[in-house]
Amino acid sequence: MLPILLRTIKDKKVSLIIYCVAAVLIIWMYIAMFPTIQEEAESFNELIKNYPESFMKAFGIDEQISFDKIENFLSIEHFSLVWPIMMIFFMIALATFGLATEIEKGTAEILLSRPISRVEIFLARYLAGIFILLIFTLISVYSLIPLAELHDIDYALANYNTMAILGLLFGWAVFSFAMMLSAIFSEKGRVYMVGGMTIVGMYIANIASSLLEKVENLKYLSFFHYYDYQAALTKNHIDELSIYVFVGVAVVCTCVGLIWFHKRDVAV
Repeated sequence: MLPILLRTIKDKKVSLIIYCVAAVLIIWMYIAMFPTIQEEAESFNELIKNYPESFMKAFGIDEQISFDKIENFLSIEHFSLVWPIMMIFFMIALATFGLATEIEKGTAEILLSRPISRVEIFLARYLAGIFILLIFTLISVYSLIPLAELHDIDYALANYNTMAILGLLFGWAVFSFAMMLSAIFSEKGRVYMVGGMTIVGMYIANIASSLLEKVENLKYLSFFHYYDYQAALTKNHIDELSIYVFVGVAVVCTCVGLIWFHKRDVAV
């Protein structure tokens, strides 16, 4: 089991480096911009107040938010959409590589011929993914600290600890869901299609629920409703329900994926 785990991490190290470097460069761009934004904070605050209420609700922007703090700025510019999109793409690709790609290429039969159970294979791929998720989250969130020090920008460390926890929970749920799909389907294209369509559907449902009262309850079906980046980054708070939902989804999807992979015929 350990050799498979280590091999998976080694095979994906280039992807991990690329995503981490991209995340650091993007957040560096925002930090470099922030001193100028901070100087014009009052103007930007007035601009936000003039935005339509429906726009503010759709993108989860707090009307009381101000651009005088780096946490407020990053919550809107980076962690609202850019960061979760990177996380989603990376986790789906990682999960697809773990099982569906092996099955599609026919190399899964070679792997299964080794003296190791399917449960151990699934867990090795899964734990490797969790390790990569942890590394990406820590680098993409905590890279702000040296960069903020470099640009002499004040920051609240506790808020980034909370954001890292929320990011890990969000990524864990997405990865576990994608691993379940990777265990079910024999083609990586189907994993991307079903996983991508589901995530996009969740995003649309979350926006629609904030705009239309008739479908307000749709938000409870969306990961994005529980991914409250503003509360985490600006208020140092994670709602307990978000923790329960992300952990619950991760556990259920992992169990379903493990059982399905254990019973399925990989030659199909």
